[in-house]
Amino acid sequence: MSRALTEFLKTETNYLDQAGLLRREPVVNSPQGPVITLDGRETVNLASGDYLGLSTDEELKKAAAEALKKYGVGVASTRMMTGNLPLFAELEKALAKWVGTEDAVLYASGYHANTGLFEALLSDRDFVFCDEHVRPSTADGVRLCRARVLTYRNGDVAHLEDKLKRSRAARFRVIATDGVFALDGQCAPLREIYELAAKYDALVVVDDSHGLGVLGTSGRGSHVHLGIAREPHVVTGTFGNALGGGAGGFVACSKEIATWLRQKSRAYLACTALAPAAAAAALEAVKRMKDSKAREQLEKNVKQFREAVTAEGYTCAPGMHPAVAVMIGNAVICQRTADLLHKSGVWAVGFCHPVVPEGAARIRAQLSAAHTAEHLKKAAAGFGQAARHLKAR
Repeated sequence: MSRALTEFLKTETNYLDQAGLLRREPVVNSPQGPVITLDGRETVNLASGDYLGLSTDEELKKAAAEALKKYGVGVASTRMMTGNLPLFAELEKALAKWVGTEDAVLYASGYHANTGLFEALLSDRDFVFCDEHVRPSTADGVRLCRARVLTYRNGDVAHLEDKLKRSRAARFRVIATDGVFALDGQCAPLREIYELAAKYDALVVVDDSHGLGVLGTSGRGSHVHLGIAREPHVVTGTFGNALGGGAGGFVACSKEIATWLRQKSRAYLACTALAPAAAAAALEAVKRMKDSKAREQLEKNVKQFREAVTAEGYTCAPGMHPAVAVMIGNAVICQRTADLLHKSGVWAVGFCHPVVPEGAARIRAQLSAAHTAEHLKKAAAGFGQAARHLKAR
């Protein structure tokens, strides 16, 4: 092993530790839920994307168990060899119908969906116009495709158009954005983005991992929530959030793009197919999306939490998405606040530069329909105790 590399890593890790920015991964000894057993004690969970509380739903667990019994632990193969189950085609059909596209393609994870999409479609002759706050998987997917990347300011359609005007040499143009930016809960200006796409003959790719299941009629995501009547161009997503919290992801798109991905996407062709249990649970989750009761409860929970944490003296990023950004500012204070929350029995994660802009550190509280009023009161009280403790020092 390289001694120089080892010493470098030790030094840099020590710097993080001394600055109070070294992340440690707590051990969870319970199923996912509004309250989890974390490091041996019960803790209110504000760090999960299980927005609808489906990760422990009995019907999803039953569907997963039946698929496990029928097909085994996994298919031990890619789809193109012996891993193509009827279950996968059924899930792809259900996803396409739900999202509003012609077809969909399953991937081993949401990360694989984004990295597998761009490299299959684009080359160095093409231009990608990327919102500066896109998910890491989208950013990595764009890098893999070798297209020319032009980044525009978060949600700034005027800046985006300025970039589009300069792309006369492009073979193909793609605009890549999140539907919901998970670190502040804000929706992208998709209506304006689609107008620009029509004007400049561009394809719009929206990662809606935090919008699907949560926003819009039947949880159909950011497009429906924003009243966009046209068929989405390309929507990528994960089963790891509102759709049960399990493994897997997908690209929902036109038939032409789906056919090409099945022929050329290395993340699809070279990866073991999704575990049957995960696919069955995701299919059951999609079938449940018409039920609005969980989303209605989630909306109530978001409102209660935002009011309660604001009453404790904090400022939240605007909006009503269940990923609530509680703004802190200073990175060290943010990490200390998260540590104090943990001690008070509340688990939420802080985000600092370079994940967010410098001086804009925040704690993201991810709420679930499964949280009770008492859970939310305890969480807000934990924020208040942390604020008073830090001011007293």
